[in-house]
Amino acid sequence: MKPIFRSRRRQQTGASLLEVLIAILIMSFGIAGVALLMAATIQYNKTSQYQMVALQIATQLAESMRANTDGFMADSYAKTGMYSSTVAVASLPTCVASAACTSSEIASIDKAQVANTLRLALPGGDFNVQRNGNRADIWIMWMEPKTAASMSMGTANCRAAAISGLGDTPRCLYMRAAL
Repeated sequence: MKPIFRSRRRQQTGASLLEVLIAILIMSFGIAGVALLMAATIQYNKTSQYQMVALQIATQLAESMRANTDGFMADSYAKTGMYSSTVAVASLPTCVASAACTSSEIASIDKAQVANTLRLALPGGDFNVQRNGNRADIWIMWMEPKTAASMSMGTANCRAAAISGLGDTPRCLYMRAAL
């Protein structure tokens, strides 16, 4: 009788070094993707925060204009200059007593307060106001912090005359208020 030789195959009991390296490579791509997603999430969250602050300040300005319709109709709230992210803090105009202030002095006080609030709340914050009949067009502008993956949105709502020729374009929030 012939002996029967069975071929013994070695059963693989562990993972080879190559398989471990491939698994590490795949995991590193996954972790890198999650890290990029987290960075984008933080950036979008900050942008949303800036937009909310800009909306609150624009609403505050619109309410100030509604409270001082004489000053608004006299174009005392108009501010149509070029955007500048380096404008100094505005000094508040003074009048003897708030009850004795004229409507244009009240408008100057409101504009200075808004300008100072923007400087403190938004990086490079500035604003423009233009009167169209009994409506106010309000633009709040600020500089978005630079990141490696800068978002391409921003200037769509900007007043063209305020940002033409600028190197870095600001982000803008536009609001129309009826008085």
